[in-house]
Amino acid sequence: FFLELVDSVGALTEGVVDQILVGENEYAESPMPRELLYSIVRENISSLLATLAGTTDSLAAPRRAGRIKAEYGIPMASLLHAYRLAGLQLWDEMMARSVGTQRAEVLLHLSSDVWGIIDRFSGAAVESYRAFIDERDRRDEQARSVVLLSLLDGSAAPGEIGRLLRALELPGHASYLVVAAERCRSGADPVPEVQGRLRALGISSAWTAWKGEYVGLIALSHRADVDRAISVVSAAATSRVGISRPFTQLSASPIAVSQARMSVDCISSPGIGTHRYGSAPLDLLLVAQPGYGAELRDVIFAKLLGSNSADGAVLLDTLEAWFDSDGSTADAGKRMHCHRNTVLYRLGRIAELTGRSVS
Repeated sequence: FFLELVDSVGALTEGVVDQILVGENEYAESPMPRELLYSIVRENISSLLATLAGTTDSLAAPRRAGRIKAEYGIPMASLLHAYRLAGLQLWDEMMARSVGTQRAEVLLHLSSDVWGIIDRFSGAAVESYRAFIDERDRRDEQARSVVLLSLLDGSAAPGEIGRLLRALELPGHASYLVVAAERCRSGADPVPEVQGRLRALGISSAWTAWKGEYVGLIALSHRADVDRAISVVSAAATSRVGISRPFTQLSASPIAVSQARMSVDCISSPGIGTHRYGSAPLDLLLVAQPGYGAELRDVIFAKLLGSNSADGAVLLDTLEAWFDSDGSTADAGKRMHCHRNTVLYRLGRIAELTGRSVS
């Protein structure tokens, strides 16, 4: 019975194509030629009939339909609607040929099988559609990553910078920030949803993974955008994040990348937070010259950290709490969960062991 419908494939195809073009604006406005749509519909109807007849079980036709329609930008809902239209057209034709015969009752018993196969075809088309979109997005992301890295590492030719910025949807006349975020061990995004949060404020950015970090280029069209962008990045941070100074010439990007990476190291590891380049010059100096930092540690804190000082770690914690409390022994005591007199005693010990006044 199903094979008898093969002689009506042409008419069935024309009917489905006409319904699709009349009822779906996405198809009518798509650059997909009618001839291509016709061939896809005909191929799927023929394959549906062959599957119903048991002569084949191939899903090549719906997979091709899903891939091509994704390529032409046809929405998934329209893709599924086309299968419903084809299913109804087939069902109406089968019912019309069964009226007044014993086939009508048989066809009703087979209805679940018929619609089950149509659902399987539409499901295969959807899988192929999604696979195409995912692959295209991966290619686009890789291409954007290459473009962004060429700007950040300084390899982009000066005459190409404008075109590359347009490819990244970044303005050509703006100030920029480079952000370097330490990648989490779990592989999770160290600044989740930061691009969307910035976009909600009208701030454009581009991001990619690079040398174990997640690096971003943020475009700032207005002076106020600097603080707004830094605030968004700080709120999103789930690891150590460094931020460069603002700059206007993309040729300065490699310097800004170095600034952002050095700023990451200004945050104790492991830790979470942001550090803006230049906000703490002494921290930056120690990061840039770790040898000098080690020398200062050994000279100034030698006795405090030596084997003769069992309470060196507690003394250092107290000193840091005192600094963080702007020199208030009462506040430092609260931070350390001890009396202010204990803080005073420990500061005295530090002065004794280092030979330097804490003030």
